[in-house]
Amino acid sequence: MTSGDKLLQIQTVFRHGARAPEGTYKNDPYQEDTWPWGWAELTTLGMQQQFDQGTKMRERYIDQLKFMPTKYTNDVIYARSSSVNRALMSALSNLAGFYTESQGTYPQNPQWPKTWSPVPVHTADHGTDYVLNAHANCPRAKELEDLQLTDGKFLEYALSLMPYLEIVANHTGDPPNDFHSLGNTFDALNIEKLHNLTLPLWVTDDLYSTLENFTYHLIDFMNGSPDFGKNEVTELIMLQGGVLLNEMIQNMEKSIKNNGTGTKFHMYSGHDTGIAAHLRAFGAKEGAIGRETPQMSSMSVVELWDGDGKPYIKLLYSDNSTVPFRDVTKSIGDCGSGDKCDFQTFKERSQKYIATPEDIVQKCNNIFG
Repeated sequence: MTSGDKLLQIQTVFRHGARAPEGTYKNDPYQEDTWPWGWAELTTLGMQQQFDQGTKMRERYIDQLKFMPTKYTNDVIYARSSSVNRALMSALSNLAGFYTESQGTYPQNPQWPKTWSPVPVHTADHGTDYVLNAHANCPRAKELEDLQLTDGKFLEYALSLMPYLEIVANHTGDPPNDFHSLGNTFDALNIEKLHNLTLPLWVTDDLYSTLENFTYHLIDFMNGSPDFGKNEVTELIMLQGGVLLNEMIQNMEKSIKNNGTGTKFHMYSGHDTGIAAHLRAFGAKEGAIGRETPQMSSMSVVELWDGDGKPYIKLLYSDNSTVPFRDVTKSIGDCGSGDKCDFQTFKERSQKYIATPEDIVQKCNNIFG
């Protein structure tokens, strides 16, 4: 941005904070009773992570840029979450951090939680939420994902790691070629490590690192990213991230038309698959975070600016709640290599990735291509 440029709108897409595993292998010493709210639920660490991310947003957009008002008003912000508990709770925790300094927006009662202003969070049925659930009901996407895992070079890569995968299999009881179970095992180990639980002795640093790298490649490739000498699967990226991309572009068009009045802040609280799909639809996944799966509480911010009548966007990314935002605008696909992405150019490069709420069901049912 240059002096005199005007910020018109911000849109955030983030992954929920730290959670319990969704399940684990049968020999894991940490079963469901380890986690106070049970499998897959947000932990207190996750709540704090999202509160810290909300504080980070407040520091930039309220304190520094003076873009958002300190006081909550319902006409400038719209918060949207997947209907899964951990995403809803993350949105509420994030908003609590963002509006810590809001005054006159909560009861002056000593029993009321200090500085907490209730902010509405909207949601939709998870199974048909094509905005925030990248794995909503979509037979064609499932078909393409399964096809990715039959790729010869990917299978050669998996075979080269078989000594490691067999160690995992011996300790978990799951077959070494059951990639879904391997992914779940790493998810459990990763979360246990994040919550400072002692991992079993068989999980050496070397094995953990190998399993981590394999899981990242597996998930990224399965969901359409280029790898193993194969180009991206544009159709799959469109099916997983195209409806959110379409909505974000429409939000920006409305803001440009209204010169930044109306809703200034759109918040989207979701999952790792959703923020990864969003980054792929921007062509920015590999450039912004490589093969890595988005971390707990990771956040993308799309800023819409007006530069002397010519709108452009910037893309910021925070890997987790402990690190600042990075400018990853240069990672946006087919939008030049500068620190600004012209909005019209962005719209044109995005056309092949866009899906609308009206046509997504038809596209999803178009099995066998």
